[in-house]
Amino acid sequence: MVFTPWPHTQIVAENCGEIDPYHPKNHDLFRGEEAFDASVTGRERWSKPSPEPRLDAQFEGVLLDSIEQNAALINALARELARQIAEKYSAGEKPILVAILRAGLPICALLGPLLEEKWGELVPIRAFSLFYGLGWDDAALAKIVAEFQGRPLVFVDGWTSGGSVALELNRAFEAWKIAGNPDFTRGQKPLLAVLCDPRGVADVSAVQSDVFVPSAPFTAPETLGFSRGFAREVGELFGVYTFPRALLKPHWQSAWLQILQGEIAPLPQSEIAPFKATPPGVRIHLNEVTRALINRSPREIWLHDDENTARKTLGPLLHLAGLRGVPVQFGSEKPRQWGARAAAPGA
Repeated sequence: MVFTPWPHTQIVAENCGEIDPYHPKNHDLFRGEEAFDASVTGRERWSKPSPEPRLDAQFEGVLLDSIEQNAALINALARELARQIAEKYSAGEKPILVAILRAGLPICALLGPLLEEKWGELVPIRAFSLFYGLGWDDAALAKIVAEFQGRPLVFVDGWTSGGSVALELNRAFEAWKIAGNPDFTRGQKPLLAVLCDPRGVADVSAVQSDVFVPSAPFTAPETLGFSRGFAREVGELFGVYTFPRALLKPHWQSAWLQILQGEIAPLPQSEIAPFKATPPGVRIHLNEVTRALINRSPREIWLHDDENTARKTLGPLLHLAGLRGVPVQFGSEKPRQWGARAAAPGA
């Protein structure tokens, strides 16, 4: 059993014991630069979880302010995504939400009550790991399919960028079928649902543009209670380490869940435009750049937004850049060539 504070959610992974992610003695349990070495692939690349860097005391205030500033927009996006999911399924075939760890979990926490309101019953949420170049956790998915026989699955992530999650879902599904496992898609393909989908690679999305989601800077010890997954032996559940519950920040989660109780902003306009291929070593889109600032230290950040706009709406991203000593260039046209509002070379 893997504890998580998120409501009505079960984490389908092997609990490999509790560790303090911030204690130096546990440093070697986490991945290093080999996680970003293209020559390290498959199971070896994902045999350890990503590290959990400690943030400063000021980050909490910046994050909570960002959730408040973006709440009406996220409320609108969550409701639009729930509406689209509900429209895809009849009353007799309500799906199970499967969060792709870790970004999918906060989104499922918003979708769950919205879909419950539409369908009049609790919507189960399960969560599992999927890694680029390795696929999904077959053992975890087998457990989910067996638990909810005959029910469709909706895979939920926070956002898309280059499309690697969508690609890996489809690859993993083909391998799943070849292995003789049951087709839970009813002859179609895995359905990926996200809040924002700048390049239109998801099956269902609330908006097709580069929108900042303030759960992007959520750190696992403070919001999840467990590490990123990691691959174990073939056929075994992927593992996670649990973290001391004293590290959790329940008010972060509460602020996120309260989004549904507030105002609803107009939906932003989708704006998929022609874009060039992203060069190697450049991370694009606001949420992926934010994650890069947690896991790595890019050489520089290029933002299309002017500084005043960025200060109002992208507080966590700018704060993380300051902590990492990463310079930020405002009003840059460089991200627009890749259809993005942000880019990070060296990430």
